Amino acid sequence: MTVELPAWSRRPQPASDVLNPAIGAVCVAWCASRYESESGGALPFPLAFLVAPLTMHGPTRERFPKTTATHFARWVTENTEVLSGYPNRARSFVPYVREGLRVGLRSGLLTLDSNGNLSAQISSHAKLASGTELRSIAVSSAISGTWFARAGSLESVFTQLGVRP
Repeated sequence: MTVELPAWSRRPQPASDVLNPAIGAVCVAWCASRYESESGGALPFPLAFLVAPLTMHGPTRERFPKTTATHFARWVTENTEVLSGYPNRARSFVPYVREGLRVGLRSGLLTLDSNGNLSAQISSHAKLASGTELRSIAVSSAISGTWFARAGSLESVFTQLGVRP
């Protein structure tokens, strides 16, 4: 079942500020960039749908560690209270992630390889102002990319978050 997103003029202001497609594209791009530098391969397409509900949801993002020294499985175990709503949130984010992926692919920020995996075209000079919500999302997305790359398998990430592809 495909969900139609309302026109921009009908979207509630706070939601449209964070859930806009450009921010969604940036979220996936930072995750893909870090995933690729950590694993040597492009981000598996299904993982794009997991990063946004983790990093664009303020209460969850606020619980992110500052570095990747904390392992993903440990972080999940220690943050069950903010992740309890993750499966429903992940489902509700699907249309926003799709919209962000379209923007990222059209703009060239994201590319798909022949296997359908995602790579990001982020400049090594890309800087985001510290203390901004966009920077917080980007940093959390990059941490997610490292976590996903180190998790071992796509299935492992999905299982730990309590969702299915």
